[in-house]
Amino acid sequence: MQSGVQTQGWHIEKWGALGWIETVLKLVAIGAGMVAFVRSLSADGFVLANNSHLAAVIVLVLLVVASIVQVTIRFQQRETVSMIFAILNLLGHLGLLFALLRLPDHRTLPLIFGVFYILGQLTKLQFLRTSGYTEGGATTRMMLGITTILTAIYVLFAVFMVL
Repeated sequence: MQSGVQTQGWHIEKWGALGWIETVLKLVAIGAGMVAFVRSLSADGFVLANNSHLAAVIVLVLLVVASIVQVTIRFQQRETVSMIFAILNLLGHLGLLFALLRLPDHRTLPLIFGVFYILGQLTKLQFLRTSGYTEGGATTRMMLGITTILTAIYVLFAVFMVL
């Protein structure tokens, strides 16, 4: 399945079972990020210099930047489901970042975020292998490479949350 062909208007791709499983797994992670954000609203101030999970915060900043890039790409592609997901994804990442800066010792929701994002990424790898999906002129090999790197970054985030 080749995507990324410039469509004139907004449209919806056929994602198949693995695509939807990936989405649901990542939505659980995004939900954890948003709940962490809400829980952190009662905390006083931000903790950066003495943040016990500063390494995880730094990794999460990289993932927020990737999420911002994803929003711009999805807007250009004009795929409705991907665009909605990209916005929720950005909000979940920003929410978790905010929460980790306010409540650095809370681990449960950040770990749920990390684990479910890893599971979603592993599902995406299988989706890419079996569907042949590509976008933006990338080859399947390039798509798998980018997804593998992102998966490793989420693993790194989860490891830093455990330490």
